Amino acid sequence: MQLDGDAVLWTLAAACQLHRIPFDPQLVLQQFPPPHDEASLRAALTALGFRSGLRDADLDGLSDIHTPCFLTARRDDGAPLSLTLLLRCDGERILCVEPGSQEPREISLAEFAPRYAGQALQFAPETSPVTDPDVPAGPREFGFSWFVPELLKHRAIWRDVLLASFAIQLVGLATPLFTQVVIDKVVVHQTLSTLTVIGIGLFVFMVFSALMTWVRQYLVLHTGNRVDAVLGTRVFEHLFALSPRYFEHRPTGVIVARLSGVETIREFIAGAAVSLLLDIPFLVVFLAIMFWYSWQLSLIAVGLLGAVAVLSLLVAPAIRNRLNRQFLVGARNQAFLTEYVAGFETVKSLQMEPQLKSRYSDYLADYLAATFRTRQLSNTYSVAANGLEQMMTLAILIAGAWHVMRNDGFTVGMLVAFQMFAGRLSQPLLRLVGLWQEFQQAGIAVKRLGDIMNAPAEPFSLRPQRGKAAAGRIDVEAIAFRYGPDEPWLYRGLSLTLAPGRCLALMGPSGSGKSTLAKLLQGFYFPEEGRILIDDRDLRHLPANELRSHFGVVPQETTLFSGTLYDNLVLANPRASFEQVMQACRWAEIHDTIEKLPKGYQTELGERGVGLSGGQKQRIAIARALLKQPRVLIFDEATANLDPQTAEHFARTVNTLKGKVALLFIAHQLPKGLLADEVVTLGGHGAQVAIVKDTNGETRRRRDSK
Repeated sequence: MQLDGDAVLWTLAAACQLHRIPFDPQLVLQQFPPPHDEASLRAALTALGFRSGLRDADLDGLSDIHTPCFLTARRDDGAPLSLTLLLRCDGERILCVEPGSQEPREISLAEFAPRYAGQALQFAPETSPVTDPDVPAGPREFGFSWFVPELLKHRAIWRDVLLASFAIQLVGLATPLFTQVVIDKVVVHQTLSTLTVIGIGLFVFMVFSALMTWVRQYLVLHTGNRVDAVLGTRVFEHLFALSPRYFEHRPTGVIVARLSGVETIREFIAGAAVSLLLDIPFLVVFLAIMFWYSWQLSLIAVGLLGAVAVLSLLVAPAIRNRLNRQFLVGARNQAFLTEYVAGFETVKSLQMEPQLKSRYSDYLADYLAATFRTRQLSNTYSVAANGLEQMMTLAILIAGAWHVMRNDGFTVGMLVAFQMFAGRLSQPLLRLVGLWQEFQQAGIAVKRLGDIMNAPAEPFSLRPQRGKAAAGRIDVEAIAFRYGPDEPWLYRGLSLTLAPGRCLALMGPSGSGKSTLAKLLQGFYFPEEGRILIDDRDLRHLPANELRSHFGVVPQETTLFSGTLYDNLVLANPRASFEQVMQACRWAEIHDTIEKLPKGYQTELGERGVGLSGGQKQRIAIARALLKQPRVLIFDEATANLDPQTAEHFARTVNTLKGKVALLFIAHQLPKGLLADEVVTLGGHGAQVAIVKDTNGETRRRRDSK
């Protein structure tokens, strides 16, 4: 169900206004960009602290619906659906508020009927859960139970899977019995009519079994994909909600390798549930039938299958260790490839190909050796298990033949049926034993994925903390920071102020903490002493999404993605109009350059913006940052890779932004022509010197602090 974007914002604002909850449309749009549908609307309501439900309702039933609620409504121009706030319905007339309106109006149901789309969205504030004060509060640790709620949402489908599996097992139960009848009755008495009936019956059963098998596999595959889509998205969302420090301590390839564990764990849980619910009961049924046929032959089957089970339990720890080793070396290979493919230009310029080839050959050999050892152990186990199963077949055949010859009550048909039942017994038993090995593999995936899911996410809220529009004032008050307890201080007692519309330049040698200060302002790190205020609010108390909504950043290395120029520009603001995009490009002085391209804003870019110069990329980065409508624009070494002439032109571009936003310009050396209101120079060993200059460059004041 496609929804109109403006109507969605109006709906969320109306819900918040009804319950006196602060609302900021920009925070919502950052988290839930268009296009909007029923799922994104309900997700936004959940993030704002509401629970909601969508139900079908005809016009006659509107009087029975708890109000206030929202009704889906068609628009005259055939655009996506909007929502109308229903305040009251008496059976003939409704009191409602239309999108874009602030005043309720009363209309008849007959007047509303042509626009009504037939669904009602009910909502209410989420109540706080009842907690036990004696139980310590904290997030639930990630484990197998994390997957269960999403699987249970499809309980009706899993019920159908169990019923299909049950039918398949019943057919498997009937086949040996029919076989016994054919051998002992039909063949001996040569009753062709009975053979025809049994043959037709078996054919129908087998076709039915094949159909049920197809249906079961389809349901499992389709539902599994739906579950994987939801859980995979949830893992991805949590990954990018983590603190930047999480990514600093883990290679990219290792993180990507861990994300693949969702499907492995889901398959294990779903498979284990079906096996436990079906295999164990039918295991008992098959055993009971076999003991009814012959307890002596049953003991032979149970003894040899028990040996298979013991063998599996003994091999499982070794397989787990080898799987773990295989994962580690595989993740190392992926991290190696990710890192050096991304830096292929450096590889080419330094002629590193022979070194990398040698290293990758060693890594690949290590991975192949680990994979070989794992598969070889699994193959050895499979051969041994199959050998024991074949020995069971041989032992039952020999002992059964002797039993037939010595016992008039045990027929050839019974022997064949017993052999088939023994084969049926081995399948669920081996599946149950195989679950242990699958559990080992899934346990490794849970441990690896748990490293991501157990990591605390950054604070997030769609409810704005500030009560007025942001101005963009920054006050750094006597902060001290270092990267670790054993690391030297980058600065101590550092204080500075960036007023709205002003330009502050930050200079200093490498390692003095210039870029680190930019990260501190964005909440990537927090100072050990002192505080940083954004519009008089300590940034420690601001949600990460609201804090970073203040900032636009132009980094030293601009990252552009595959797609069109326009696609790259609107990443920061998907709702921006084309006119807003062009205006931002004019401010960044890149509009004319784009217009001269053959396809203009629809020019296709290669990965990382291949085909554009460094200066063009920087200007695109400025335009993209401006589209975010920030209060503070940070230039983090943005001129480091530019020649002096381009840097000077870039500085003139920055000057045109003065007064529109606050500017923080970080550089080793300021480009010629930059009009900074204040220059702060950071020194080594935690010292910092601030020099205040006017726009003509004349020094007016100097301040030293440590």
